[in-house]
Amino acid sequence: MAVTARMRTGTHLAITAIPVVIVLGLFLGRTRTMALNGDEPHYVIIADSVARDRDLDLKNNYLRDFETRRIYGVIPPHVYNVRRGWMPYHMPGLGILLAIPFAIGGVAGARLALIALAGLLPWTLVTWLDRDGSDGPAGWLSIGLTISLPFLFGVIEIYPDLPAGVIATALAIWLLRRATDYAPGIAWAAFWLAVGALPWLHVKYLGATITFVGGGLVIAWRIGRRRGDWRPVWMSLLVLCGVATLAAFQMCAFDRPLGVRGFRALTTSPSRAAEILLGLHLDQSQGMFVQHPLLLAGVAALPVFARLRLRFAVLWAALYASLILPNALERARYGGDGPVGRFGWTAAWLWSIPLGVAAAHDWSEVGRYLRPVVVGAVTYQVLLAVRWLRTPAVLFPHLDEPRDSLFPDALRPWLPSFYFWDFSSYWRFVPNLAAFGVIILLLVLGTWGSRSIGSGARARG
Repeated sequence: MAVTARMRTGTHLAITAIPVVIVLGLFLGRTRTMALNGDEPHYVIIADSVARDRDLDLKNNYLRDFETRRIYGVIPPHVYNVRRGWMPYHMPGLGILLAIPFAIGGVAGARLALIALAGLLPWTLVTWLDRDGSDGPAGWLSIGLTISLPFLFGVIEIYPDLPAGVIATALAIWLLRRATDYAPGIAWAAFWLAVGALPWLHVKYLGATITFVGGGLVIAWRIGRRRGDWRPVWMSLLVLCGVATLAAFQMCAFDRPLGVRGFRALTTSPSRAAEILLGLHLDQSQGMFVQHPLLLAGVAALPVFARLRLRFAVLWAALYASLILPNALERARYGGDGPVGRFGWTAAWLWSIPLGVAAAHDWSEVGRYLRPVVVGAVTYQVLLAVRWLRTPAVLFPHLDEPRDSLFPDALRPWLPSFYFWDFSSYWRFVPNLAAFGVIILLLVLGTWGSRSIGSGARARG
């Protein structure tokens, strides 16, 4: 048994290494030469301040970099000049996370650290999907879900969106597994600490923290009643380590527990929010389903997921909403100058959960189609990579005409577009209507497929 366990661990490590090694190869061969863009320099300045000065007063760090150009050079500081000094406009969690890697290896060290963190995603997926020994299909699905534009390119981008998505997906899958798998107290402690730390990456993840606390307490309470082990319940107080320290920092710096920006950065226009929300899924450059079509299988799997694990499906929906809706409400359309699609990356990987639950219900049936589907998905990603590796500028938005796109000029009029700034015309654009039809069709097919599942059926978590 021990040998078998070691062999499976070795297989999991090998599968995890495949997308990580591809990212490293792309980084060393091409993407390491890309200059810092958008908000990236400001997150690195925070890392520099934490590593060098052990504080978050960024004044001397910006002034030093104006002269040395080690990070970027002269740039308008993203700070609030308050009585405590030049306090960061951006949340400091990512800078704190990257402080030591930056101190060791500069910007390249910070990006390599993000690649290492991203390895948590394929590891989480394959160890979860292979919980019943289906290492072949589990490996194919894990590879297919991670070899994609958001992963291959997004992990080197110094923004909190993708790291938060990787962490949130890992936490959600860990919580899903607690329905059947025992976890020691130290694992629960790590879970609650990570949940509480999420808002340090961005205050908009406070909604995800609240969702995790609610779902985690329900599951922890059920464990306590079933096993008599109440540690997972009272350990939930560890969430306060992250939330309370963040509130204390915000009070110290800005005299406000949620910081300065607050709700002023959010739109009050439902039509505007609806277009951005749909665009984060379906737009020809910003859309997660366009950047990674394999995630559409998660849409089809959603009714099956709800049939097999209804309570967790409700939690999943709440978590997904908590991660995607704040980005749809942002006044900065699609995140401004950041890489295309990044506002969807935090929630995108959650689609692997309904897909994984549905696939695990009958690996024998899924396995017949999985390999050609994954090969097709990877081929699509290769074709995209041919374009963006040659001209990485296509991965940064030009929100006005001529609009940006991942596709050649001749195809753009025929593909979904959510760049209509009257925030109403997009409903009449025929390619958008076709995209809505595809989503509805997938849900209908998934609902039809779920009818064959017995009412008492349950997928293993």
